[in-house]
Amino acid sequence: MRPIARWAAAAVALVALVGSTAACGDDDSGDGPVTLRFTWWGNADRAELTEKALDMFEAKHTGIKVETSYAEFNAYFQKMATEIAGGSAPDVLQMDYRYVREYADRGVLAEFGGKAAVDTSKFNKSLIKGGTVGGKVYAIPMGQNTQEFTYDPAAWQAAGATAPAEGWTWADLETAAGKVSQATGNKVRGVVDFGPIEDWFEVWLRQQGKSLYSDDGKLAYTAADVQKYWEYTDKLRRSGAATQADVTSKVDGSQANDPVTQKTASSGFGYDSGFTPKTWEIMGREMKLASFPTTGGELGQYAKPSMLISISKKSKHAKEAAQLIDFLLNDKEAGALLGTSRGLPVNSDIRDSIGATLTGPPKVAYEYEKQLLPKLKDAPPPPPKGAGAVKQAFQRIYDDVMFQRSPIPAAAEKFINEAKQALA
Repeated sequence: MRPIARWAAAAVALVALVGSTAACGDDDSGDGPVTLRFTWWGNADRAELTEKALDMFEAKHTGIKVETSYAEFNAYFQKMATEIAGGSAPDVLQMDYRYVREYADRGVLAEFGGKAAVDTSKFNKSLIKGGTVGGKVYAIPMGQNTQEFTYDPAAWQAAGATAPAEGWTWADLETAAGKVSQATGNKVRGVVDFGPIEDWFEVWLRQQGKSLYSDDGKLAYTAADVQKYWEYTDKLRRSGAATQADVTSKVDGSQANDPVTQKTASSGFGYDSGFTPKTWEIMGREMKLASFPTTGGELGQYAKPSMLISISKKSKHAKEAAQLIDFLLNDKEAGALLGTSRGLPVNSDIRDSIGATLTGPPKVAYEYEKQLLPKLKDAPPPPPKGAGAVKQAFQRIYDDVMFQRSPIPAAAEKFINEAKQALA
């Protein structure tokens, strides 16, 4: 097996084959061996499965070798930005829904089609839209997921907290989280402070009939919306129901550094694609999944690409890169191996075939999404250029709220101003 280089940095008309023309660099592979660089984010569990799938690919495509590297989410995009700026982008790169438009508009991503064709005939076409910009496909979904609430049922029961149920509310969450904190003398907080995370703010907005962005790529909410959200999360933290500022500020998107994993919190928000075979082992206990608390009964969640995959526009091996992507998404043997490590498989045949064989955390995620699927809405189109900077500003400025460096109204106004500048 190849060694893994782990980074150390802290729509509807699209059928069968995506696209019809290629926008990749010239493929000069000739008849010689081809080496592809493939990078992704995730934990060691995902990396292990990915490496095994790549060994299978190399065995079936003896003229192609794949070099790999991976990192946790934040470090991944920091490193990616550096490599792209230096002109050394990998051939194949895992892409996030929120960054597709930005990277496509910057000319970083190749358009799928022609010799860079991938079979998407078994994919949900609404997911394909998540990687489509200006009618062209620049990223293909690797999996399907949705937002979720993870909680420790044993801790909640011991504290006398009412378990989440259909239609539960944000007030219910506040009460339950408070009980867990009180029962443990604040050693284990009821919930991870979710104030810094724009993803969960988006669900909260959608529950009120709003969205992050308008059709023309502008902010579709106001400072008053941000203030109201942060006032609620700030209230939870000050009451002791949510994690302390010094704990929350260390959250980096990895399971290992999550307060729930570290057992300093009993619950938190996430995506169901995070439930991989070793999740119980990583978290040290079995957990349960529930939908988000609601506002007025509106769920606000949607089915989204858990992550996408793209080809660098500068890749000289577009054909081979597309072959690798097609294999990872459509090969039945590879699909059975990868399972739900990146969310539910996008190929419907593979998804149905592995569903009955799942056990442990992947089975919990599969059953959760299957039950919730009829209630999920279509994902919004990819966010506009600058959305990545907006997401980072949301987290950074909330730090000022957590550490009481800024009153909430001022912080909300500051964020809106920075967000508008990032999108301009």
